[in-house]
Amino acid sequence: MVTHDVAVATAAPKHVINIVVEVDGRNRHVRFETSPITGREIRERAGAPLTDDLTQLVHGKPSGGNIGLDDLVAIKDGDHFIALPTGTVS
Repeated sequence: MVTHDVAVATAAPKHVINIVVEVDGRNRHVRFETSPITGREIRERAGAPLTDDLTQLVHGKPSGGNIGLDDLVAIKDGDHFIALPTGTVS
């Protein structure tokens, strides 16, 4: 009889951060495993044009102005963002 030792993975489970990005009037649910992330990563994962303005919504209202492509954003589970045509977010 042959026995095999099975290696048990001891890696910690990955932490998933779920955010919502409104693009073209529709909510897109996006998942990340790290924070902070860049404005570019949010746009790309949500399918928003890189030329769109992006801002975080707090209580349903834009907060903090436009997030640039290379700006770092600390995200937490449940955060909401909106991507709009350039010049819309001030």
